[in-house]
Amino acid sequence: MYGYHPKPSKTWLIVKPELYDVAKRLFPDIQVTKRGHRYLGSYIGTEEGLADYVDSEIKEWKKDITGLAEIASSEPQLAYSAFVFGTSKRWNFLARTTPGISTLLYKLEYHIKDTFLPVILGKLFIPDHLRNIFSLPARMGGLGITNICETADLEYKHSTMATKNLVDAIYQQSNTYSPDEDHHRETAAKIRSSREEFFKQRKEKLVSELSNPVCRQLELISEKGASCWLTSLPLKEYGFLLNKQEFQDALALRYNLVLSTLDRHKQCICGQPNTVDHCLICKLGGYVSLRHDSLKKTTALLLEQVCKDVVDEPGLLNVTTEQLPRGTNIEDGARLDTSVRGFWTPLDRAFTDIRVLHPQAPSNRNKSLKQMYRSHENEKKNAYNQRVIKVEKATFTPLVFSTTGGMGEECTAFLKHLAEKISTKTGQRYCEVIAFIRRRIRFDLLKTCLISGCVATEGKRQQKPQQLLN
Repeated sequence: MYGYHPKPSKTWLIVKPELYDVAKRLFPDIQVTKRGHRYLGSYIGTEEGLADYVDSEIKEWKKDITGLAEIASSEPQLAYSAFVFGTSKRWNFLARTTPGISTLLYKLEYHIKDTFLPVILGKLFIPDHLRNIFSLPARMGGLGITNICETADLEYKHSTMATKNLVDAIYQQSNTYSPDEDHHRETAAKIRSSREEFFKQRKEKLVSELSNPVCRQLELISEKGASCWLTSLPLKEYGFLLNKQEFQDALALRYNLVLSTLDRHKQCICGQPNTVDHCLICKLGGYVSLRHDSLKKTTALLLEQVCKDVVDEPGLLNVTTEQLPRGTNIEDGARLDTSVRGFWTPLDRAFTDIRVLHPQAPSNRNKSLKQMYRSHENEKKNAYNQRVIKVEKATFTPLVFSTTGGMGEECTAFLKHLAEKISTKTGQRYCEVIAFIRRRIRFDLLKTCLISGCVATEGKRQQKPQQLLN
């Protein structure tokens, strides 16, 4: 006969303590236990047996985390990706399949906090408030390194919701099981909503306990697209790979922490105190222009895929007898960043002009995010919009980005339309195209901001940007 036949030596029978002796007599050839045993990655048995099993699993996981910490000393981005997308799924699976283990996982949480997190950040110690922030999803300003002690019960609840129909069919001893796709989609939506609400409440509680500057920074890094560099795989082909200093400095910029080498130069070469915020707004050396030019080049490369006549820094027609509003730039030889044909409407020209702002600059610090982006968009439009419309007979779109990865409403609409055109032309799914565009732009922003911070900490602002890039 062919097929799989259970072997007594590999078969375990789990019974209640009072039935142990009877079971041993009735089934002498198989393994009988009253304590419990591992089953399909979970555990069935007594609380004492479960505690011992979880403890043995934690010992193995701690070895893996220690190994990742060793890798993180030279490749923190790779270690972070391996942890978030791989290693952490092991205890998440146990939490989803085993009830009541949240209090048994504290040793694992302590090891993550004391061993892994300090290495990827390049710090000696992680305060509790930062650990709480890191436990949030990346889209909410965290690192996606959840505290499993807090989420274990929620994961088990979601697992029971997802498998309820299958469990009911097993209890009823049904001969067949036909999955209900509509019910599955509805359940998946409920689980997503439940998880979103859980982390939203966690974030609200954190915000109520944090200082105003930290809350402001958390709001900035929670903007759409601001965290996509964290959730991207470190692929060198697309420029998504960072070295150890870049990754640690990127995390320092993300949470407005002191850069590792900032103490070497207390004062910028311009004479101002050398802080992280000053690094990103100091105009000495041309590093503010470097951010602008990098985004201009990337935007032009994306536009060339779907538009004709892409021109870098096109000159505007001179103003003659046209009546333009006060505040409009009417100088001869005025230029914008890019012009293309066929973006909004066929054959018509569309002009864009890029601005990269720093949200923590004194001029922006006290504004809401919406007011901040709107004020910079309006400043650009007041200077160029009517001139482009009346003289060039074209359209004008200000593309306003922030150093933390956010963008204004008009920039968002522009990139969405660009993604639609690329999707239509190439046949790729829109969601994949817009995700790639956001990642490409975000990494450009990130790397140019890191150059500004690195230059400040090493005291090299007198060098030209191209010298450092070379």
